[in-house]
Amino acid sequence: MAGEIYLSNLSGQFDYQSILQKYQQLKFQQMDLIKQKEQAIQQKESAFKSFADLLKNFRSDFEALADPKLFDKKSVTISNEEVVSVTITDPAKLQEMNLEFRVDRLASKDVWLSQSGVADKSDAPATEDGTLTLTIDGSDIDIDYTASDSLSQIVDKINQSSDKVGASLFFDGSQYRLLISSTQTGEQQSISMSDSGDLLQNLQMGDEDDGSHVQVAQNAQIDIFGQKVQSQTNTFANLLDGLTLEVHQVSSEPVDIGIVSDEKSAKDIFQKILGDYNSLVDYIKDATGKNGPLSGDYTLHSIRSQIFSLMTPLMEKGLLRVDHETGHLSLEGTKFDELYRQDKDSLESMRQELTDTLQPYLDSLFDPYGVVKQKEKSYDRQIQKYEESIESIVKRIEKESEIMKKEFIHLDSIMAQMNDIKTRLTAILPKKTQ
Repeated sequence: MAGEIYLSNLSGQFDYQSILQKYQQLKFQQMDLIKQKEQAIQQKESAFKSFADLLKNFRSDFEALADPKLFDKKSVTISNEEVVSVTITDPAKLQEMNLEFRVDRLASKDVWLSQSGVADKSDAPATEDGTLTLTIDGSDIDIDYTASDSLSQIVDKINQSSDKVGASLFFDGSQYRLLISSTQTGEQQSISMSDSGDLLQNLQMGDEDDGSHVQVAQNAQIDIFGQKVQSQTNTFANLLDGLTLEVHQVSSEPVDIGIVSDEKSAKDIFQKILGDYNSLVDYIKDATGKNGPLSGDYTLHSIRSQIFSLMTPLMEKGLLRVDHETGHLSLEGTKFDELYRQDKDSLESMRQELTDTLQPYLDSLFDPYGVVKQKEKSYDRQIQKYEESIESIVKRIEKESEIMKKEFIHLDSIMAQMNDIKTRLTAILPKKTQ
């Protein structure tokens, strides 16, 4: 017990501490056997989790087959990507074709820059109160100002007046000038100005002839199929059904765009899925082999067998090649290309059947009551059971050792007393004469 001091071998007859140690060592051997069994289960659990991770990869890659437009995908080639970028918004609607076009101009904002300014941005540019009116896209935006408003304050008032226009300070090295622009591009964003005070007059701004109109709002324009097509932005959405262009710079030379069916994308998905399957096959062979951590466990073989069985649609289309030596599966690429070009409906039927059968099975494996989760829970329960057994043994050994220790101490004390009595008797009894 805590706080007690035990002295071993008071009688000089025996050392009970060494006896207790040997007893504990003998008892702990039983615990070592349980620990070995626990470690074996932990190895099995670790091995099964590695298998589950491979299965998750297979399941994740297989989900790509859920795309009903898998065999309608298109790819794009562009002769000059600095001029234009292309986005396919609906491959099923887009036909294979070649386009040639030229970018005549880019969309721009309307920009005005005052030709005069103030020495300090805190200086007031107007000498009388007034209202600055900006007209854009058919709407008037009124900004009231006073003769005491600094140029910086006027900039703030413009920015707070509407989300259609924006203002900023432009420092030319000697003075601060007023910059006003539309926030959007396109010819409808053209700005006109009027003023009831003298702000525009003092800043030399707002007149087409004073040089303050430094950039004119305009639409982007491309020339395609001999037609001039415009957009308020640099994006031409649904120029063709399922296709969007975004222009980046004007081109003097025509830009070529090619749109073709993208069978490689679909083929890569199938090859990736089969690669995942082959990884499962290799792992199962190693893990369940003679010296493998899961030797004798047929759960992995059962799952692999079911997956193989549900791949029947691929076999029926002649798309699978089986290596009977390794158990690996590979895609018959030539047959796939043939079906893709001549019979997409057949491929689509196969895709749909696979997603209707194999996908639910894979999902069920990871369901809370599915094989994978239940297997993992089983390992956890076994490990927990061994942990509890070890804890119980330790407590029992400690309790038995404490009882034995007290009994040894009592015995040692009695023996010490007997030795003391023997010594006293020897001292008082006459010695035997020769």
